Amino acid sequence: MKNTKRTLLALALAGLGWGAARPATAAATAATAAPTTGSAPDYAPWGELLSKYYDPAKGMDYAALKAKDAKTLESFKKQLAQVDPKTLSKKEQLAYWINVYNVNVVSTIVEHYPVASIRDISTDILTRLNVFKKDTVPVKSGMISLNDVENDRIRAGFHDPRIHFAINCAAQSCPPIRSEPYTGAKIDEQLDDQVQKFLTGPHGVRIDKDVVHTTKIMDWFGEDFDKWAGGKVAFLKKHLPAEKAKQISTNAKFEYDDYSWKLNDAKK
Repeated sequence: MKNTKRTLLALALAGLGWGAARPATAAATAATAAPTTGSAPDYAPWGELLSKYYDPAKGMDYAALKAKDAKTLESFKKQLAQVDPKTLSKKEQLAYWINVYNVNVVSTIVEHYPVASIRDISTDILTRLNVFKKDTVPVKSGMISLNDVENDRIRAGFHDPRIHFAINCAAQSCPPIRSEPYTGAKIDEQLDDQVQKFLTGPHGVRIDKDVVHTTKIMDWFGEDFDKWAGGKVAFLKKHLPAEKAKQISTNAKFEYDDYSWKLNDAKK
């Protein structure tokens, strides 16, 4: 029975695009068409919400956010939806879509809080992941899903596996939300920092001889690392401190940590 559940979960993740790179679609092409005529969005409200309610070490205080600033969050989500990403530079587009994803995940949790996991919001009984496939994200072109943002706009649009350490699905095992909004001016610096912090943190990389223990995300999205970063070993060697990077064998085997979908709730 346990193996059957794991198989169903793997199939569902594949259906969401988790673990398989998607070909560029018209939406992805539009997401990266980059006339540089637009000004960068104002992410100050998101930064203020993060400073009030988020601790990367503990999670989001969803209860307080819902009680005190749910309207502020909803207003900012609508503000983001008015942005036309085609008018932004490519780096600003990447920052925009990452912020859109994180803001809408938090908004989804706040709307349904209290919940023990984002999967509890899903309506598919077995895998409980279709929360990511529902068209709940408002953007300039209409309503799309979190899955669309992650796979069509970000993954297919930018081919950068660092984003897996920047977008947050409200799970305890997911890399933490950055405590500041992403911006086009600092996006490369911010992504590098996110990767390094996670890989050197308590849920990052542990090396045991020729075996690398790391996040399940590098398994689910292994193809992204292979296609866009020269492989998982090359990616880790680039982003880990030099002394730790030297410990990783070129032919290292990977073992992946169990993934906890429990809510990243600061109060739990």
